[in-house]
Amino acid sequence: MSDEAATATTAAEAPAAEPLPHGLGASLPHADARAKTEGTFPYAADLWAEGLLWAAVLRSPHAHARIVSIDTTHARAMPGVRAVVTHEDVPGTSRHGRGTPDRPVFASEVVRHHGEPIAAVAADHPDTARMAAAAVIVEYEPLDPVTDPERAFEAEPLHPDGNLIRHIPLRHGDPDAAGEIVVEGLYRIGRQDPAPIGAEAGLAVPRPDGGVELYLASTDPHSDRNTAAACFGLPPDRVKIVVTGVPGATADREDQGFQLPLGLLALRTGCPVKLTASREESFLGHAHRHPTLLRYRHHADAEGRLVKVEAQILLDAGAYADTSADALAAAVSFACGPYVVPNAFIEGWAVRTNNPPSGHVRGEGAMQVCAAYEAQMDKLAKKLGLDPADVRLRNVLATGDVLPIGQTVTCPAPVAELLTAVRDYPLPALPKDGPEEDWLLPGGPEGAGEPGAVRRGVGYGLGMVHMLGAEGTDEVSTATVRVHDGVATVLCAAVESGQGFTTLARQIVQETLGIDEVHVAPVDTDQPPAGPGCRG
Repeated sequence: MSDEAATATTAAEAPAAEPLPHGLGASLPHADARAKTEGTFPYAADLWAEGLLWAAVLRSPHAHARIVSIDTTHARAMPGVRAVVTHEDVPGTSRHGRGTPDRPVFASEVVRHHGEPIAAVAADHPDTARMAAAAVIVEYEPLDPVTDPERAFEAEPLHPDGNLIRHIPLRHGDPDAAGEIVVEGLYRIGRQDPAPIGAEAGLAVPRPDGGVELYLASTDPHSDRNTAAACFGLPPDRVKIVVTGVPGATADREDQGFQLPLGLLALRTGCPVKLTASREESFLGHAHRHPTLLRYRHHADAEGRLVKVEAQILLDAGAYADTSADALAAAVSFACGPYVVPNAFIEGWAVRTNNPPSGHVRGEGAMQVCAAYEAQMDKLAKKLGLDPADVRLRNVLATGDVLPIGQTVTCPAPVAELLTAVRDYPLPALPKDGPEEDWLLPGGPEGAGEPGAVRRGVGYGLGMVHMLGAEGTDEVSTATVRVHDGVATVLCAAVESGQGFTTLARQIVQETLGIDEVHVAPVDTDQPPAGPGCRG
């Protein structure tokens, strides 16, 4: 047999190559997998520009104080310092805020929380910038801070808009309804920070037209652009946000207080300016999950079916309102959890204090109440002598049920099926490479939890969160697809923050157009907004 015939026979006998993954439901390789694996993926902290300057921010050491004077003379005179900016150097709107614009870019007369920005510096070396920021002399007159949110109701106003941000009373059903079984609880949810892998970083580059481009790990670029333009005193078309790699995003990327000083310094110096925050600076600079005080009383009948839920919910917004009104709406709306509650009476408040600002963190408001109402369900099960899963199954929502806010559940709601599947699934066996008692310690054999402070166990927890705002929104989504030589490119301002958008977009285009090679273009504000949440 000739070589050609042998080759032909082998080719005929060889199995056909498997087709590439294609369309919805296919497991596509992540578009950024190679670059991230090789360490070449461009995060904001990795960016560079010719003539780069470095930024640093001076922050208040006091939780509450009156500013008597700010002296930048010594900082400006230091070799290598190119600019120092304070509240006097903000050419446009001096306040910002994701929900309520009540937060100053730089404090001017009063500081309202520890870590509030006072000034920012640009210098030719990061150490010089930090030393110059420390050389800004600020004379403070310390004031008594209000750190307990319950005190905020009677305290002197901490802000021109007052201490009460919002009050929501929810009334549903018969106020006189009562159950045979009553359980009560007082719950405190502390301040939480997501601490994503990458702390804040950004690069601001001035443009020849007098505008500026900001390279950031933004998850809402059009809103960030509009806020920045208003602060810089520029029209929106002269400010561009370019989204870099997002190293984890649980809403801290939405805090605009970090990016505004950066742009101001670039405009003032006419040079690119970069700021890479330390983890401490990151904690000081962005908003956190709302600390919350919750008082609950659950009424149930003798079989464990809920009759009435009463609750008081107090959110600590910190020094500024931010998205606290929305967070409170979520907390009140979901205060009873995914359960049928014929009678509900909820009071919710969000107040200002001198604590660090709270804001939007994934599932804001809904997470805090979940911890409380689930603890209540466990208390109810214990008092009735029932299995915790059984008590939940007797009360779970299903399609057609009505929420305490008056909304009917019209979507699929397989809560009972999910809980039953979890309950009936056997627990995984403990690894056998160590003593069993070690695995019962908090966090396992090498866990960080203190055995005396943490209990390890298995339990049940149900929760519900909102996807389009607790009070609803007219949400839309837009994208453009360009096809050239059999290759499709998707342009959309939706940001890939780890949720898998780029994979889903590729799958949709493959499924719809039958094109295998699909790319998702980088995001910037030259593209149309992805939806009304972007307010472009």
